[in-house]
Amino acid sequence: MEIKDMHEVARTAREQMPPHTAFRDEDEVVLAANREFLAGLEDTLVKAFYDTLFAHPPTAEVFIEGERPNREKTLSDWWQRTVEGPHDDDYFAWMAMVGLVHVIRGVSNPMMLGMSDFVSRAVEELARGALTHDDVAALSEAYRRLTATVSSVITYGYDMAIEKALYDVAGMPVELLHRLRNQEISRELSTAREQLGRKRFE
Repeated sequence: MEIKDMHEVARTAREQMPPHTAFRDEDEVVLAANREFLAGLEDTLVKAFYDTLFAHPPTAEVFIEGERPNREKTLSDWWQRTVEGPHDDDYFAWMAMVGLVHVIRGVSNPMMLGMSDFVSRAVEELARGALTHDDVAALSEAYRRLTATVSSVITYGYDMAIEKALYDVAGMPVELLHRLRNQEISRELSTAREQLGRKRFE
């Protein structure tokens, strides 16, 4: 697979997800039904998102001085596109590209996954004060699946970008690169098991 084909990267990531965990057509309907509510969350979510990032030294270090307004604009653009839909191949290809951006910017997957969950929980909490119990449940479930799918696509794009870069630099076939990788990880796994004093998760 060519890493430049973001549609294929996104498609492959989504195909690897168990179907009941991935974003569905039914979820699209739920998000569309709550579009007005979700659109109204933009300012609150953007502020809370970056307040959280800038309050934590490891994530604050990702940014350069004075760039917060631009990054807030980027998040606002993402939120508006996410709220408006559709969540089609172009949308998820964009998310695959985000994985490449994260590599360059030094945004680790733990940072991304933590903040993805942050937004998901914030949506649910804010919905509790504005929607009926049934609507909160439906929206939370639909948004969780969207979050899971977006996170899967971003992390896959991230991993593929690093793997492709290593392949290009080393100049070796991907199969050989994988074999060498597995050999090294097997040694690390043996050490980890000794450190933990048990053999779990074989």
